[in-house]
Amino acid sequence: MRSKWGQNFLAEAGVARRIVAALGAGPSDGVLEIGPGRGALTQFLVGTTQALTAVELDRRLAEDLRRRWGSVPGVTIVQADFLDWPLAELAAPGASEPLIRPLEEGAEGSLYVIGNLPYSAAGPILRKLLAWRGWLEAVVMVQREVARRIAAAPGSGDYGILSLLVQIKAEVEILFDVRPSAFRPRPQVVSTVIRLRRLPAPRVRDEAAFFRVVHAAFDQRRKTLLNSLSHGLGIEKSRTEEALRTCGLDPAARPETVSWEGFDRLSQHLGQPTGTSTQRT
Repeated sequence: MRSKWGQNFLAEAGVARRIVAALGAGPSDGVLEIGPGRGALTQFLVGTTQALTAVELDRRLAEDLRRRWGSVPGVTIVQADFLDWPLAELAAPGASEPLIRPLEEGAEGSLYVIGNLPYSAAGPILRKLLAWRGWLEAVVMVQREVARRIAAAPGSGDYGILSLLVQIKAEVEILFDVRPSAFRPRPQVVSTVIRLRRLPAPRVRDEAAFFRVVHAAFDQRRKTLLNSLSHGLGIEKSRTEEALRTCGLDPAARPETVSWEGFDRLSQHLGQPTGTSTQRT
């Protein structure tokens, strides 16, 4: 197990095949594998796609991956922390075989992402991936509780900031669970494989304003929207209540009952920093 990321290695070939089969990449596409570890998924990816880049944190594991597949055309093994690694390197100028074709503004990527994400780093990895436009689809394995939070709908106890972070950028699909006995060492939790399909553009109008409101709401999620937003944004209750009612939201409601559409509407009224005008020309 990797001490920094708390990685548990997938050991069942049947599960690995099923995960790879769920990825929609074709022979002309590129694939980015995050945290290949001992190569459980890598072995079934090599030779199936135009270009495969696997980013592995552990130096010894990366060296082993290079010994096994480093000489295969189109395969690149990178020893790096994915959270620090510049994604722009996937399409570095002058590269003989770039993983992704140059993207025009607004165009879809041709890169697919796959990985058994370390439990302790799944959130940061997903945030980095969602902030980047260069991918089309991702199939990743995370802790089941994290998967439930990602896919949760308003009104659910699992619904929160992570749900909104992912759902305004991608379509989410729960695929299947993976039992602890499929890993070495065996974790204490069940894992879940999910599919993310990146949206052409974020669903919300102003991400900064949107998340300013969302964080204020969920930082005190046990309070009503009126109280949490007034306190978190430093806005008078009368103004907050007026904005909530204008957006068709109940001031006495809890944050977990509000959809992304509701928060998007609200962000147009309350999402600007205090003292900043929200008027548009």
